[in-house]
Amino acid sequence: MDKTNSKSEKITIKIGTTTLSSLNSEAGINTDIIGKLSDVIAKLKTSGHHIVLVTSGAVALGVKKLNLSKKPTTILGKQATAAVGQAQLMQVYEKCFSKYNIPIAQILLTRDGFAQREIYINARETILELLNMNVLPVINENDAVASEEIRFGDNDMLSAMVSDLISANRLIILTDEEGFYDSNPKTNKTAKLIPIIEKITPEIEKMACGTGSEFSSGGMTSKVQAAKLATSLGIKTHIIHGKQPEKIFDLLENKNIGTTFLPQTNSTEKRKSWIAHTLITNGKIYVDSGAQTAILNNGKSLLPAGIKKISGKFERGSAIEICILNSEKSFAKGITNYSKAELEKIMGLKSTDIEKTLGYTYGETVIHRDDLVILK
Repeated sequence: MDKTNSKSEKITIKIGTTTLSSLNSEAGINTDIIGKLSDVIAKLKTSGHHIVLVTSGAVALGVKKLNLSKKPTTILGKQATAAVGQAQLMQVYEKCFSKYNIPIAQILLTRDGFAQREIYINARETILELLNMNVLPVINENDAVASEEIRFGDNDMLSAMVSDLISANRLIILTDEEGFYDSNPKTNKTAKLIPIIEKITPEIEKMACGTGSEFSSGGMTSKVQAAKLATSLGIKTHIIHGKQPEKIFDLLENKNIGTTFLPQTNSTEKRKSWIAHTLITNGKIYVDSGAQTAILNNGKSLLPAGIKKISGKFERGSAIEICILNSEKSFAKGITNYSKAELEKIMGLKSTDIEKTLGYTYGETVIHRDDLVILK
């Protein structure tokens, strides 16, 4: 039964090693928790929400599969164990979500990928396309190849960065606690749950206890840091107990469940401010009056059909100014999905002709409206 009445949202759900792992099970993973979570995600998707799952647990499953007594301490040992465990992890997810006819897609990311523009854009567009195809992206850090120097350190920070990558409306972190407490509830029975945190202050950061488990690499400290990043980007963030994923429905009805960290700004406004004021442009696209009207008055994306002229030298993912033909004054700025060389081949064409002209496509838009800002 669908329990959500809210508008469609893009939601990142992160589940950690401590919540997932079970030393007592034959598989080394808590399949009951994944079963509950898959049921919740299926209902969320049915109600129109777009879900991305960020998961930990590969190392823990690798330890179990290889019959190791404990988590390896060497980098190579961790990488090898993660490679074994990742395969096991995806098998479990595949089995659980197949009951709901939900296809899943494995995506392994590294921190340096977020710093490389082309990789960043490819990852973003791939995930968004998977969501359009009603596929559930299951994301983990690529532990098998990530060096210690460029690791996320834990998947809490990865989940925040993925949330920014896809312009998520909210991030939900499932953990082994009810939420964020004013002290460690495992050692202090009088610890109090804080239901709403308007801003993450130095005092809040000090309250975060850094205790982890044998297999996890992050405690509450890493979750607060992830929430700090996400909320600074305009993404509402929640920490709730992983054994009750059905509480996500209550969150969407704005009930006080666990701890909610309020966003500091609107995520769309933040991204557009970044495009407008931070990115250096590498070229100009000149459009006809129809394209200008569609962008300025109707909030539309830039399509190849409206492009009349191109100048500058730029690659896919570059920031570009948009001008009306025969004018050098730009009225908009955005991030292009196509390079200058590609645009010279498809300018003036219908979006449906892109693939047969180039032999491939990065989508029907040259600059998507989410990556486009109107200049005052």
